Amino acid sequence: MFEAPPLPKLQEAIADPSNPIGMRMRAAYFLRQAYENYKKNQDDTEEPPTDNLTKEIDEIVIETLSKGLANPKHGSLLRHEFAYVMGQLRDARCCPTIEQILLDEQDCIMVRHECGEALGAIGSMSSLPILKKAIQDNPDRPEIGQTCQLAVDYMNWKANGGEENDGDQPMVCACMLSPYSSVDPAPPHPQHVNMTTEEIGNILRDEDKPLFERYRAMFSLRNRGGSDSVKELGRALLEDTSSALFRHEVAYVLGQMQHNDSLEALAESLKRKDEHHMVRHESAEALGAIEGRWDEVEAILEIFLKDEDDVIRESAIVALDAADYWGHSCSSNREEEEVVEESKDVDAYDSFADKQTFVKVKAQKV
Repeated sequence: MFEAPPLPKLQEAIADPSNPIGMRMRAAYFLRQAYENYKKNQDDTEEPPTDNLTKEIDEIVIETLSKGLANPKHGSLLRHEFAYVMGQLRDARCCPTIEQILLDEQDCIMVRHECGEALGAIGSMSSLPILKKAIQDNPDRPEIGQTCQLAVDYMNWKANGGEENDGDQPMVCACMLSPYSSVDPAPPHPQHVNMTTEEIGNILRDEDKPLFERYRAMFSLRNRGGSDSVKELGRALLEDTSSALFRHEVAYVLGQMQHNDSLEALAESLKRKDEHHMVRHESAEALGAIEGRWDEVEAILEIFLKDEDDVIRESAIVALDAADYWGHSCSSNREEEEVVEESKDVDAYDSFADKQTFVKVKAQKV
């Protein structure tokens, strides 16, 4: 079994924005794994840590990611990734930095959007006033307003009883039992148990329905899986005209599913120069997850290595770097070795390889 890189090495990787983006991205997810391992070990044993750290591991992880998120030199793509990872920790100690950046009108919209989503994932009711303020302050920035409204809707749904108020449908259908451990912005709906895939797809694409309801259909389709669900999601990605936020989430879900049949829709989304870069970026990373058609994926991603949009270009770089690192790329020219060769910790590998190799642990199948 490979050993994860030591914590100081991960801190160093993120502390210096001049480090290669692949190195910094991997470090973020190794930090998440370190946090989760530490919490699990705390639950399994009452013995104190045996290392000589002056701070607990969870505190170090949160502090390191918070500093990375707050540093504009890391760029929009990586900072939004830091925010995502912090949200997945579901630790309220992450909230102050996330809230500050969410409300900063001078910061990047994509980063602020991810901060709103992260607060929803953490689910601290103390963040509700911040989320509501962000909604009020951003009427002309739907990427932020819609994200925060979804977070508020989800938090209110949970506060009001969650699944207990969704009806009497059993939680045994494939669309309800998620094979993923990601903290999603909306839950699947138990009423979808008795619907066909096409019927759920119709809800997904109905632009007159509330976004929260459409998201629930999205995650029901994801959990149901299969080619038919992928096709319904692909249609939504290409046909929707209502919300870039919605389309970017569809691309993300397709990346989680890693299904060969999603390639055409994701490639078309990435190629659309007039599409929001949040959507194109997510499509690029989702393409990187399709190992079964890697030769085609690699050829597509290489086209965007010199894209004029920094976020798109970096997304292509990261997707290709991840494939190279974890072994399903045709090439082997890694640009950095410091955090990598001895560090393929099995748990981290499972996290990274599951959705876009290591790019987003949003998939992280159980």
